[in-house]
Amino acid sequence: GERGLLVRPVFVVLAAPAPVITATKSATGSYVIGSVVTYTITLTNSGTAAQLDNAGDEFTDTLSAFLTAGTPTASAGVVSGPGVNPVTWNGSIPVGGSVVITIPARIASNAAGQVVSNQGTAHWDADGDGTNEETALTDAPGGTVGDATTFTALAEAVVPVLSPVGLGLAGLLIAGAALWVIRRMFPANLG
Repeated sequence: GERGLLVRPVFVVLAAPAPVITATKSATGSYVIGSVVTYTITLTNSGTAAQLDNAGDEFTDTLSAFLTAGTPTASAGVVSGPGVNPVTWNGSIPVGGSVVITIPARIASNAAGQVVSNQGTAHWDADGDGTNEETALTDAPGGTVGDATTFTALAEAVVPVLSPVGLGLAGLLIAGAALWVIRRMFPANLG
């Protein structure tokens, strides 16, 4: 017999290009009641297609009842106006691109001692049909994947304060140190 070459067809199914959106959220500020905390959200497209500005929001964030939204900003796209809660963002994200959303919010006077926890939601179109059907919650830096961004609201700035007795002892220590320095500088005059 003759040996022939057997050729078998190989079918490769290629995935359609699609965006993949991840979202991080950090908080900065003094966290004192009456002050402003600033949330910074970064939406990143690590997929193989751009996320388009589809009908509906590409990001939503309902702030805690202990916060009053200020005027949010975004590096691209359109963000909701001052004082609007939930904060929304609409826009597109190119392949390999990111959008940064900043949300300032004033901490309410009744928030002292409360843990303020928050997560926003990114919405995107994974199947290219023009509808944002996929979602992902924001993730706080560090910690576990998918965890909320939290802080504890403080009643006032923490400043160490000495009691009257502690203040008196500190005064005596300073006076004793001063006397020691003087004695070292002028040993003959102080016997």
